[in-house]
Amino acid sequence: MKYLTAMYISLSESLGIYTPDQLYELFTNKQHSMPISRHRAAIMQSRVFFFCAIFAVLVPTWSLIDLLFLPSPLWAELLVIRILSAIAFIFLAWQARKEPDLNRARWLLAGMLSITPLFYLVSDHWLQAYELSGTEQVIAELYALLPFVMIAGLTLFPLTLKELLFFATPMLAVVVLSSLPQVKSDIPQAVSTIWLFSLILGVAIFASLNQLRYMLSQVNRASYDVLTGLLTRRAGIEMLDLQFRLSLMSDSPLSILYLDLDHFKTVNDIYGHDAGDVVLRTAAQQLNDVVRKGDSVIRWGGEEFIVILPTAAPNEADDVINRIMHAGLGLRPDGAPVTASIGVAEVQADAVNDWKTMIELADHRMYTAKIQGRARSLGVNQAELLWPVAATSNKLAEKSVAQHEVAEES
Repeated sequence: MKYLTAMYISLSESLGIYTPDQLYELFTNKQHSMPISRHRAAIMQSRVFFFCAIFAVLVPTWSLIDLLFLPSPLWAELLVIRILSAIAFIFLAWQARKEPDLNRARWLLAGMLSITPLFYLVSDHWLQAYELSGTEQVIAELYALLPFVMIAGLTLFPLTLKELLFFATPMLAVVVLSSLPQVKSDIPQAVSTIWLFSLILGVAIFASLNQLRYMLSQVNRASYDVLTGLLTRRAGIEMLDLQFRLSLMSDSPLSILYLDLDHFKTVNDIYGHDAGDVVLRTAAQQLNDVVRKGDSVIRWGGEEFIVILPTAAPNEADDVINRIMHAGLGLRPDGAPVTASIGVAEVQADAVNDWKTMIELADHRMYTAKIQGRARSLGVNQAELLWPVAATSNKLAEKSVAQHEVAEES
């Protein structure tokens, strides 16, 4: 038991696993964020494209070797399935150039991995029908390596354990089926073949999971703000671009909220940046807790936040704003409620052509809300919502500002 525990710790450390959540992330993608899923999909599709493009050339080209060493009837039979396989690879390569999507990437990888085992099963059936010897037999035995090549190829894909088992199980079944001994003397060969395949599969699983773990750490570091845990501006731009295109494709509404915390500079000036960091973290946590499932909150910069509301019409955006206002964004160090000025934009009601215009429009409305007294939102058709504690909060905040200005002058 002690040996197994030490082995588990060593394996966990080699994969960079230190918490149950990190282990769960390697088992399934249910907890993976949108940036991670998109990044995985992009990597998987680009590598599927590369392999399919290569195989589309190499598979039919190999027929020249078959022509030199195999009987003509057998060469003609193999040429047919080689051409069909090449056509299938070309189709998969073409599909892999489309917009990255995790489900599409999985099916493309499944398609690529299924072509070779099917090719092997058909070719093995035809090869068994001929009496081959010498060089012919050597060429024929090379076909048996195809499943091994494909299982080794899994090392280049960042896959979860669940996905790896899904892709590897059919290939393992093909190897076991093709290795079943016909006579007792074939048993050692069958056992060694299955053992070798299992060994390569184990290496592939370890390499793929290690690649996924590294990718998760890098994407999380680049996509999430260290202070607030929200999406960074860079990751948020990718999300905005994706959601905007999805909105246009499905002709569905899409709203964004542009929030700027009121009088935040005075918190840093009077109470210090540590106190300001606490205010930012609390506001970010409150936003995350209040928005709908499927919405995205971005730290746009400093004390500015953007909330993406997919499928939300202006009235639904107002519902989210009301929840934010009533839940609050925490308290300032002086005990006053934290409020924000909010600008709203919606793709259909505002008839915008790109997400950058949406941002500019929401930013302009946020700035107008600040001019009109802060602690309020300004939306489509100048629709205005006031923070429930607007008067009290602004009075306390303005008092702090005045006291700070007096202190500076003296």
